[in-house]
Amino acid sequence: MSPPPVWSRRNRLPGDDGNPPLAPGSQVQAGKHSVAAGGDVGAVITGDSNAITHVYVVPSAAQPVSDGPVTRPVSACHPLDLEVHHAIRFAPTEAILPVYVPREHDAHLQRIVDAARGGRSQLCVLVGESSTGKTRACWEAIQVLAAEEWRLWHPFDPTRADAALAGLASVGPRTVVWLNEAQHYLAHAQVGEQIAAALRTLLADTRRAPILVLGTLWPVHRDQLMSLPSSGEDPHAQSRPLLAGRQVHVPDAFTDGDLVAVRSAARLDGRLAQALAGAADRRITQFLAGVPALLERYEHAGPAARAVLNAAVDARRLGCGVDLPVSFLEEAATGYLPGSVFESLDDDWLQQALVYAERPVHGDARLLQRARRTPGSTPVDSCFRLADYMEQHGRRTRRDLCPPASFWNAALHHLPGPADVFALATAAEARWRLRYSRLLAARARALSPQEPALPVEGQSYASDLPDESDIWPADHPTCRALADLAFAAAETDDYEQAATLALEAAYCCQPDALADIALQHERAGLTTEASDLAHRAAANGAAYCLGRLAMMREEADLYEHAEHYARAAAEYGLTGTLAELAVRREAAGNKERALDLWEVAAEFGHPEALANIARLQHEAYDTDGAARTAREALDRGDAHPFHSHRIEPLWEKLWPHGIEPDGSPSPSTPTA
Repeated sequence: MSPPPVWSRRNRLPGDDGNPPLAPGSQVQAGKHSVAAGGDVGAVITGDSNAITHVYVVPSAAQPVSDGPVTRPVSACHPLDLEVHHAIRFAPTEAILPVYVPREHDAHLQRIVDAARGGRSQLCVLVGESSTGKTRACWEAIQVLAAEEWRLWHPFDPTRADAALAGLASVGPRTVVWLNEAQHYLAHAQVGEQIAAALRTLLADTRRAPILVLGTLWPVHRDQLMSLPSSGEDPHAQSRPLLAGRQVHVPDAFTDGDLVAVRSAARLDGRLAQALAGAADRRITQFLAGVPALLERYEHAGPAARAVLNAAVDARRLGCGVDLPVSFLEEAATGYLPGSVFESLDDDWLQQALVYAERPVHGDARLLQRARRTPGSTPVDSCFRLADYMEQHGRRTRRDLCPPASFWNAALHHLPGPADVFALATAAEARWRLRYSRLLAARARALSPQEPALPVEGQSYASDLPDESDIWPADHPTCRALADLAFAAAETDDYEQAATLALEAAYCCQPDALADIALQHERAGLTTEASDLAHRAAANGAAYCLGRLAMMREEADLYEHAEHYARAAAEYGLTGTLAELAVRREAAGNKERALDLWEVAAEFGHPEALANIARLQHEAYDTDGAARTAREALDRGDAHPFHSHRIEPLWEKLWPHGIEPDGSPSPSTPTA
């Protein structure tokens, strides 16, 4: 059974009542509040906000579900096997995990699990920064399934993506599909879209219900999967509708109410008391995961250990997989050390650095973890894995830095996987290191001749406007009903009731109705209410509303208001409105204000901001400043083709053959 079509209030087909189609010959059991249409067919008019099927279908005995992949009873699973973070331990007698304190996202997640227990297939992805408790929340949520004989499947062998693609078609009822770090499945360059499509098929297949799919994502990976392409093919056309409306935000910090519960639980677990005393900015889970100790260890690392760690951080943030060969780290690290420092190191500097990075702090938290080989696998160079929080920390602190030449040479010499080498070829091109991009692309093709040619498409980034197909995910009847009622109230000018109903829809699972109602308030002249509702819509996942409000104020000649809301949208990662306003200011002759707006956009990471700043500086005859800004853009990785605001980047004029890792111009004749 194929997934039902995406519902849109503005574009329903004639005769389409918005309910999912029924398989021929299916039996339907009416719910407690259903209205039977006759015989054994019932029309469900209530349901949870995340349900995939709102009818109970008894599969035909003539169509049995095939044997599924290898699963384990939920009761037999261990949290560490499912990648729940090790917690700090001040004594060997302490439990592996500290006492759990539920928060708001746990209540939402429990509703999803309860719906699955009731017979309806569900998917929920927890989105939050590293060490915020996403995987632990999933673990706690499935404990109620242990007594009901549910089983769990964690696809990871031979790789996560390969296992998922091979097994999803055979998953049977009452199975938890565990997709921790879901980017390894959905963002996979070759099969990510196939996996997303297979998940959509699984969730819509009533013969295999109930299924519970749980995943986790960092915001940066969520943005990647939800982003619209600037041009060319759409690499995430399946993932966006899969994830739309099925994300739960996990905050970085605990609220006042959360802290009250932590203080109560601290009487049972001394680690919680330690976290209350030592955690900065209410980041309790990060403290429990050993993050402060890891950061302190990183900050106090000696030159050699720091160089190895920075090389590992750069490899991960530029696209390499989790397993980093020690030979790669050794050669790469040399360029992170000044020559005089490197010459003064002991002969066993690498071993000393690895011992330092591997040493556990507060239990089993480590900067680098030695990767264990799968039994029977071919022996290869020893590999290490970077702590995920350090990866995230490095993405922020090293975002503006280009790795040294030793890093790129190490990739050419020591990375065995073509996917990793292709990823670094792309990263080199994005940094205008064209010589290394060519060398790495050739190396990747030599490692795997069947791999496709290096893509040269423009970079994708989060759009300020939603994809219309993603606004209303299929089969969310409660949200759909609330949205319809809100729109009906607005049509009769009952804006207060419309806002109340739209807020309920947003809290349920869909903030887009609230965004629409906020803009209707703006059109009705209720600007204060519009502002409040737009901010609430953004906080619940519809940040594009702030961008639209900015443009409405712009059209009303309220330019300061427009810039205010454009900046507010940028705080949610949506920088396109700032860019649009900068273009408008320049077109109106106000280059000074355009430059100011591009600088704000650059602070928030708009990929074309620095190029435009460099162009404006060059036009103002600030040639040295323009060159510095252009190099800053290239070090950040902004040298992709431009589409939304067409300009000729300054670096194409200044350095037509590319630049070297140290920023010097590359020779006109390519060299090895």
